[in-house]
Amino acid sequence: MTSRAWLAHGIALFLLAATAIGDARAQPAASDEGALADAIATARRTLPEFWQRWRANEPQETGYAVKVFVGDQFGAEQLWVSRLQAKDGRVHGIVDTAPRRTRFVTAGQRIEIRPDSIVDWMYFRNGRMVGNHTGRVMLRYLPPAEAEKLQLLFE
Repeated sequence: MTSRAWLAHGIALFLLAATAIGDARAQPAASDEGALADAIATARRTLPEFWQRWRANEPQETGYAVKVFVGDQFGAEQLWVSRLQAKDGRVHGIVDTAPRRTRFVTAGQRIEIRPDSIVDWMYFRNGRMVGNHTGRVMLRYLPPAEAEKLQLLFE
């Protein structure tokens, strides 16, 4: 990975962590739940576009990741998974975010991505974030100055 790609990936991880912190600070209001449901619907509807870009693997595009819904008897949550690899018709990746509720996966663990578990996707094009529909909704839970800086990353 080039240094620019590493920087973009680092920024992406920061945004992922920041939106997770925002999620922990406040429970979404009913209107936010609707906005999150709409964001997930948009992400799922446009998922073929994401897979097409991922397979194309253009040099100006980096940091491909999907957000998956996972759950066990301890709880359920959405986690970002990156460093995606395809093998034998299946896609695997590395869990980027540390689970707060579930216990059957850990940050850094390689998992199989079930298509029906995907709730969002993202990548960087020329250093600007594409996708991350749920993150856009969660920006309102960050301090305004932080949210404004992160908003500038979105394409």
